[in-house]
Amino acid sequence: MATAQITVSHPLTTPNVYQPSATECPIISLLGPNSMAASVRLDVSAPFSAIRTLFDHLYTHADDAAKLNAIYPRRGILKTAATIKASSDQKFTIDLSPKRVALIPASLQQSLAGHGLKDILDFFNTLSTEYVPSILSSLSIIAGADLTAVHSTYNMNFRLCDYNPVTAASGSLNGCGAHTDYGTFTIIFQDGTPGLELEDADAPSSWVPAPGDATVILTGWCAVILSGGRITAARHRVRRTPGVRRLSAVLFLAPDLNVTLRPLGGIKPTQPFSETIMRGEIDTKVFKEVMGKRWRYREGNEEMEGHEVGTQDDEIAKLIWA
Repeated sequence: MATAQITVSHPLTTPNVYQPSATECPIISLLGPNSMAASVRLDVSAPFSAIRTLFDHLYTHADDAAKLNAIYPRRGILKTAATIKASSDQKFTIDLSPKRVALIPASLQQSLAGHGLKDILDFFNTLSTEYVPSILSSLSIIAGADLTAVHSTYNMNFRLCDYNPVTAASGSLNGCGAHTDYGTFTIIFQDGTPGLELEDADAPSSWVPAPGDATVILTGWCAVILSGGRITAARHRVRRTPGVRRLSAVLFLAPDLNVTLRPLGGIKPTQPFSETIMRGEIDTKVFKEVMGKRWRYREGNEEMEGHEVGTQDDEIAKLIWA
């Protein structure tokens, strides 16, 4: 069974991934089981100059960073745990969402606009309104059911990543630990620097580098469940090159928070799901919380109990599969 994961600009050589010709770019072709494919045009570029400018401004203006983090005091917006934790993912992030952006005071938005924020928000707005619907429609073809019906609120998050050489473990190759995203799909824009790697679905623990200038769509656990297994989840990681700075811009889309996570009506599962899933005992909000603790631990923003062992993907696999 193929994983719905495709690059733009350069094809991957991974088995079961459709390889577009040069004339097809920037068409993303999403390949499903039995060679069922759907395409969507994605010809928008991330504003990496603005992203670099915003990170650099916040690093050197602690007052603005503090004001930004104050709107989301639970975990902050600018996350720099990698400066003090060598065991965490060695990256810095700016985590936004439509809800969080709406909470940023107008004066702060205006102040940061000239330091890249306006261009960044314009980019994510364009991506959300012009491309997310097309990708959902294309994945619906592969899933065999209408995914748009369970994404009515556009439950999205926006992430900027700075794989900066100045971290607690400057020589570490770990930019982002191996994991599978929890949501429906993720769009990753890269600045041209290699580092993103995808696990070969036919050879676990075998990693295939994605070209540094490729834009990649990865499907997550929610897509697996809603499609009854017709869409598979894409495990991935980021490897650092010591001394080299790398930037990425990411959009995450998940089902509405109140959506019950089980195969959509009319879909016959391709493999057995757990009774927890088939009885509809969890929704997106609960599932996100289950996923969240481990990814926050990996990113250095939350501690784990001593008895909590195993990977994030191991825990989710136990939850969803029979």
